[in-house]
Amino acid sequence: MSPNTIREMIQKEIPGSQVETSGENCNFSVVVTSAAFAGKSPIQRHRMVNDIFKAQFANGELHALSIKTKVE
Repeated sequence: MSPNTIREMIQKEIPGSQVETSGENCNFSVVVTSAAFAGKSPIQRHRMVNDIFKAQFANGELHALSIKTKVE
């Protein structure tokens, strides 16, 4: 996966989000800022992002994703 692919997938599922990515190969970090996180706990926000990549984790395309979320 590429950082651009990760960014695009998040922005598709969480419209209007701002996404910063870093990392390479199968290990990435993201910082996602979105108004969609308002009123949600940190765990709920983390799951919103993590769930986007269920298939990629299952097939080994993505091994690790560090997620930080911020409310816009």
